[in-house]
Amino acid sequence: MKVRREKFLQRLAKLIVGKDLDLSAVKDPRLKSDILKNNIFYSITACILLCILALIEVIGSVLSLDKGYVLSGVNATSVYLILFLTNVVFLRLMLYEQKKPGDDITRSHAALIFHLFCGINMFLACLTFFTTQKNSSFFFEYILVTIIVYLLPLSDIPSFIRNAAINIVSMIFVLCFLHHNIAWQDLVDIIALHLICGFVNWVRWISFLHTEGMLFSIESKKDLYYTKSRTDALTTLLNRYALRKDFPGYINQKLSLALIDLDSFKQYNDNYGHEYGDKVLERTGKKLRHVFHDYEDRCYRYGGDEFLIISRDNARSFSQKLGEFQNSCAETGDDHPFTCSIGYCVGIPHAESDLRALIKIADNYLYKAKSDGKGTMQGTLSLVNASIRMMTDQLLSPAAIKNTDDAVKFFTQNKMADKSWSIAYLNVNRFAEINETIGTRNGQIILQAILNTLLRHFPDSILFTRELDHFVLYATVPDSEFTDRIRKVQSDVAALESSRVVILRAGIYHHHDTEAPVDFITGMYNARYAANQAYNVTSGDNYLCIYDAGLEQKRARENFVHSNFIAALEAGHFVPYYQPIVGSLSGTTCGFEALSRWIDPEKGMISPADYIPYLEESFEAYRLDLYLLEQVCRDIRKYSDKFPRKLFVNVNLSQTDFKIMNMPEEIERIVSRYEIPREQIQFEITESAFAETNVIHDAVKQLNEHGYRVWMDDFGVGESSLSAFHNYEVQGVKIDQSFFRDLSNQRTKIIIQSIVDLCHETGSMMIAEGIETREQLWYAQQWGMNFIQGFFFSKPISLKDLIGSPFVSNVTDEDTDRFYQTMAEVSLVNNLPFRYQNPQNHQPLLLARAVIVLNPDQQLALLRIDKDMQALLKGSVIAVNKYQYSLRQDFSLYAILTDVIRKVDAKHPAFGFSVELNDQKYYAMLSFLAEKNNGEMAGFLLTLANFVIAP
Repeated sequence: MKVRREKFLQRLAKLIVGKDLDLSAVKDPRLKSDILKNNIFYSITACILLCILALIEVIGSVLSLDKGYVLSGVNATSVYLILFLTNVVFLRLMLYEQKKPGDDITRSHAALIFHLFCGINMFLACLTFFTTQKNSSFFFEYILVTIIVYLLPLSDIPSFIRNAAINIVSMIFVLCFLHHNIAWQDLVDIIALHLICGFVNWVRWISFLHTEGMLFSIESKKDLYYTKSRTDALTTLLNRYALRKDFPGYINQKLSLALIDLDSFKQYNDNYGHEYGDKVLERTGKKLRHVFHDYEDRCYRYGGDEFLIISRDNARSFSQKLGEFQNSCAETGDDHPFTCSIGYCVGIPHAESDLRALIKIADNYLYKAKSDGKGTMQGTLSLVNASIRMMTDQLLSPAAIKNTDDAVKFFTQNKMADKSWSIAYLNVNRFAEINETIGTRNGQIILQAILNTLLRHFPDSILFTRELDHFVLYATVPDSEFTDRIRKVQSDVAALESSRVVILRAGIYHHHDTEAPVDFITGMYNARYAANQAYNVTSGDNYLCIYDAGLEQKRARENFVHSNFIAALEAGHFVPYYQPIVGSLSGTTCGFEALSRWIDPEKGMISPADYIPYLEESFEAYRLDLYLLEQVCRDIRKYSDKFPRKLFVNVNLSQTDFKIMNMPEEIERIVSRYEIPREQIQFEITESAFAETNVIHDAVKQLNEHGYRVWMDDFGVGESSLSAFHNYEVQGVKIDQSFFRDLSNQRTKIIIQSIVDLCHETGSMMIAEGIETREQLWYAQQWGMNFIQGFFFSKPISLKDLIGSPFVSNVTDEDTDRFYQTMAEVSLVNNLPFRYQNPQNHQPLLLARAVIVLNPDQQLALLRIDKDMQALLKGSVIAVNKYQYSLRQDFSLYAILTDVIRKVDAKHPAFGFSVELNDQKYYAMLSFLAEKNNGEMAGFLLTLANFVIAP
């Protein structure tokens, strides 16, 4: 049956197009794309026509104020408004699909939109029956809509049948609903309409298939001719013509290249005939395709028995493939195995001439391999200078070397890659400023003096100028001697100018013969990288840095970040981790600091120390900071019940952010979009940033005006902490964790206490950062820190872990926060002049303080206590348990305080009394500080002195 139908279609199609139709085009996957492209265009036209028709009918119905007589309550205006609005929506969708690239046009939702357009309009065509007026043509509007939908778009046979079925079923439903009997002439007209439209659509479909078949045939022939023109007939590899055409695609790409030559191939041809030689070439091509089969690899037949491989794969993988291919050459399957020699290199060509130069370098390595014997391989996996041009074969002397190209040639021809040598990259520090100060002419004199100094200390070495004030020095002296000479050069250069010190920054790379071969360019770049790191005095060397394993790892990290940061950001591999910030005395959660974490699919968690410094150096940190802010806002909005308004989140901003863009505007844009309360987002800016320029000052001012709080991070470690604190309106400071690492140092305690007093006096909040031990926590509490952050409570954790942690259930409230902050901000510093004595007993003056809290269970607890109070009450009065102090209830002072507390409240804020301790009389004062939950808890300041205290 199927065969007969296809024959019938073939015969009918022949009548229409005049020749047999190739129905194979129907199965071609390209046909779907072409149909959709055409139908989207035609559907846009149909939408426009239907909108115009509906608009005209709306205007006409409004002007005549007529209603359809068939169904009361539904007038013509309503029907045509539905038709108009529906097609406006489809017009917008079709225009959106039309703008997409050609490859995306075949997506399923584009076809779905088209089918919905046809089906819905077929149904709407039948709704026009409701607009029919008495004694008027019953089907006129229906016919117009149906013809537009039928004949403008192009439908295959199943689609046409589906549309016709929707139309006919809808028409029957509407007519039955209206209880309307149509005349048999109208019925005949409807049938004729569908048959004529079906035939016209089918003719168009057959013509379309015929045209598409011809186009596909032409394209296939073009592809075949193109493939043949690029393919070597014998080996089926790419040929030299393909190589020339592919040149532009290799520009600015990191490439691995190899030239392969079959050893003694001419001998095979002479001994076994050209037919056997052709078989060897065929097998070689097959093996090359088998080994270098990845998308990044391309194999060319470069000459008679030479093959060129160009790959975008990484150098190590490329080298392994070369070894695999070389090992497979002997496996020929007969008694005549053959070997091959290989030369390879790695480089980045910036022009076609550079690519030819790289091929020439691989060719040089090939000839070196052939000179070492059959079946050998020579080359380098290090990046060679892609700007190398064709060189003469004559040997250069060190005196003739004037640039990098000459040095590379000398280095290569003397086979230094696997020997011991050293390279220094030298840079005159701030030479532009020297030129501006003493003039260009005197600057040139200094450069010449530096060259003379280098030649004096390195008379037998290679020296050339890389740039105006950059020099490259190459020598084969021992490492220590080379480094010592560079130091002497730096010392002599520093004394060249009497009016200023000329600093020669140096980076050194040492290569040993026991290490893997390294080419000159790689060595020079390593030395230059070391020179760029030599900004400060490190390891006893003045502006001198030696390239070692540590720098190698740092460079690898930087390269990884440079290559993957943007893609990782777009892929969502950066996520915020939250570290709780806890009230120092309350122990409740007051906020969090959001810290970025890079979770790479292959490397796993990447430490911020591996990417934050590079992002700041490259001024890319703003991307991460804004991204992290948006993630935080999204988390707060999504889990608003876990992040109540009282809970703040601190977000870090790099000082380089403000140099790139208007950060306050960007911050306001993000926070406004998520409708987050401004006081809930706080920003931490490192203390060193406040010493930069007015840009930071203006930015902090704008952030304050918007309602954000700004914290000074790492306070106390910079050189301008007090100056920045004076000039900027910050709401808080984070005491750097380095202060808490040496609590045995009395000077450290004095400095921290001074910072605390300064913050209390200026109304600034404090966070003690990096608290890890109970001892550190105790000192932070006694000093009066507002908040605690550190591993003692929690490390930074993911949002998922945070939501399930007790930190979100133990959140502070306004009353708790106010109460404990008051307890923390009471000063316990004793500023009495201890050199004076009490005139009554001739003892030094004593003033001891402690913060006491009356708990809901009516028990007294010591929150904070100074060292004088510790000495006074230690032993019989207070119990000590790992930095926790509590009053003993069996001691008389406890009963006295319990009685006095009843007499002190907000209306009577202080009460004086006396007490005997250790057989001595002391004057005491109990001062009311604050209460919580309407008197459920109360806080007091206890003061003991050996002199009378005035209330």
